[in-house]
Amino acid sequence: MAISKYHLNHMSRSDEETQRRANVKELELKKILADTNFISALATVRIGVLGCADKRFINHHKLIFEKLLGKPVELTTFDITVEHLREEDGVVEHDITLPLPNPPYDITFGHVILKFIETSKQWSVIKNAYDALRSPGLGIFVYDWEDITTKTAKQADEYYSVPIEEYKTKLSQQNINFKNIAWSFDIGEVPIGIRGLKGGALVLLK
Repeated sequence: MAISKYHLNHMSRSDEETQRRANVKELELKKILADTNFISALATVRIGVLGCADKRFINHHKLIFEKLLGKPVELTTFDITVEHLREEDGVVEHDITLPLPNPPYDITFGHVILKFIETSKQWSVIKNAYDALRSPGLGIFVYDWEDITTKTAKQADEYYSVPIEEYKTKLSQQNINFKNIAWSFDIGEVPIGIRGLKGGALVLLK
């Protein structure tokens, strides 16, 4: 299968730009971990990453989590197509609307992934991420502000809207603990070359 235009766009970015974007992920994850007080008692933390736009992020993800958690990380990256991730370790071709293989994980992490999933299937992704966790565990879904505030079925970029209030209601109905962590980082707080950042994360707590 040919590499998609979306993935080719990421591949064309410089290492410096990719590093800047990784730095933003670190900033976001640092806030999430601080707000949830997450601590794993295990010597090695198992993390399942839900989707990855560029193979360079795989190593960034591992380094970021190891830095923030202070422990070795066993990282598995799931994607519905893997041509853009060839030759990287721990990559599994998998449709994340289906149950995740080889659980349990301590953390499942999707960075702005829900918008790429049809709205009718987004809940399955959220529930699968939770079901694959052991306790204590975190299911993290980072979103951009436009993802959750767009009222039409699709956003301006033609990706899907994310009805987060609906998902919060479903989580409550199923007695799944969660936090909705919002942020608005000023330009001075984010890496040079990245605009002021407004978004958040729906975080499942197990």
